[in-house]
Amino acid sequence: MFRRTFLSSSSGLLLSIAFGPSIARGSASADSRLGMSTVTFRDRFKQTARAAIVAEELTLLKVPAFYRERFGVRQLELWSKHFESLDPQYLQELRARVREARSQVINVQVDADYDLASVNEEVRQQSLSTARQWIDAAALLGSRAVRVNPGHTDGSVDKAIDSMKEVNAYCKSKGLPLLIENHFGLEMDPDVHLRIRESAGPTNVYTLPDFGNYPVDTMWDSLKKILPYAYMVSAKTVQFDARIEHLSFDFDRCVRLAEELGFQGVYSVEQWSRDPLKVDPEKVVDWMLAHVRANLSR
Repeated sequence: MFRRTFLSSSSGLLLSIAFGPSIARGSASADSRLGMSTVTFRDRFKQTARAAIVAEELTLLKVPAFYRERFGVRQLELWSKHFESLDPQYLQELRARVREARSQVINVQVDADYDLASVNEEVRQQSLSTARQWIDAAALLGSRAVRVNPGHTDGSVDKAIDSMKEVNAYCKSKGLPLLIENHFGLEMDPDVHLRIRESAGPTNVYTLPDFGNYPVDTMWDSLKKILPYAYMVSAKTVQFDARIEHLSFDFDRCVRLAEELGFQGVYSVEQWSRDPLKVDPEKVVDWMLAHVRANLSR
C-alpha cells in the first residue's frame, strides 16, 4: 500500500495519510512483502496445462506447503482456473491447508465466463451472479482481497461502472477489498481504469498494477498513473532465455518505480507467456523473488 506525505503550508507539520489497509504494515521483513500467484505454475495444473502430460502435477491443496517449503513464500494468490470446486467443504479444506502452512491467501484472481460491461442486461446480471459466487469463495477462504475484471474491451464503460458499484457493495458486505487489474479489458486504458475505480468506490476499491500487461512503449507512463492506488502489485515477467534472464522489459526498473512512488505492500510474482516456458519454472521463481528483494527500499 501507499502512504503519501503532505506538507502543511500553514503549520509545517508532516501528515501521513494511508490509502487503505497495508498488507505489509508493521513488519520489517522483506519476505513479508513477497507473494506468488499460482499462474506461474499453470503448466503443472491439469486445468491449465498446455501439454498432454502434466509433470509434477500441482493442485491448490498442495500449493501452500509447496510454496512455503520450496520458496519460503507464505502469501498466496490463487487463480480461479485452478479451483477444483466452489463447494464449501473443498474451500474449507483448502483454508485448512493454508493455515497448516502458516500462510495467507492475499488475493483470488477471478477469471471466468463473465462480462460486467455487457450491454445485454441478461449477460450482465449473470456476470454479477458469477462475481458474487467468487466473492463468497474468497471470503470463505479468508482471502485478503479479490480481483474482479470490469469488462471486455467492446463493452460499455458506464455498464462496467454500474456493475462494479454492485460488486464493491457486495465485497464490502464480506469485508473484502475489491481490486481492479490492468487485465486486457476496458481497464487497459489507465484513465478508464481510474475512472472505473473512482466511480465504483473509491472507498474499498484499489488498483492491482501488473508489470507485464501494458505495451512496453507505454508501460512506464501507465504504471505511474495506477500505482498510487495499488493494494498490491502483480510483479509479472514474460519471456526468459536459457540463462534465466528476463527478456521482455526491465523488471528491476518496475520494482524501483513502485518503491520510488511509495508502494509498501506485497509484490505477487507471476510469470506468463503465450508459449510454455523452456526453462525450469522454479528457477524463474527464484529469479523473480531475488530481483524483487534486491530492489526493495531499505
